Amino acid sequence: SKIKIIPVHEIFYLEAADDYVKIHTKEGYFLKSKTMSHLEEILDPTQFVRSHRSYIINISQITRIDPYEKDNHVAILKSGVKVPISRGGYGKVKEVLGL
Repeated sequence: SKIKIIPVHEIFYLEAADDYVKIHTKEGYFLKSKTMSHLEEILDPTQFVRSHRSYIINISQITRIDPYEKDNHVAILKSGVKVPISRGGYGKVKEVLGL
């Protein structure tokens, strides 16, 4: 019943969770009853990238990208969290990072 205002720059990444989206911040995560597609549309595409069908990453949080199994990669965030990057997402991440 409470409403939490989360400044966009405090978002580390977003994760799909059934009918909700988990918005991960330094305070933990908060559930939002919107779709990943909706949030992908409203977030700044120069700051947030859909790395995987279940994840959207704040690119300012990425410290490095490591290979992970076959054609997939994993983004290591400043917080130490590892976020998966799919084959298709890898191209998007590289494009947004200017690589």
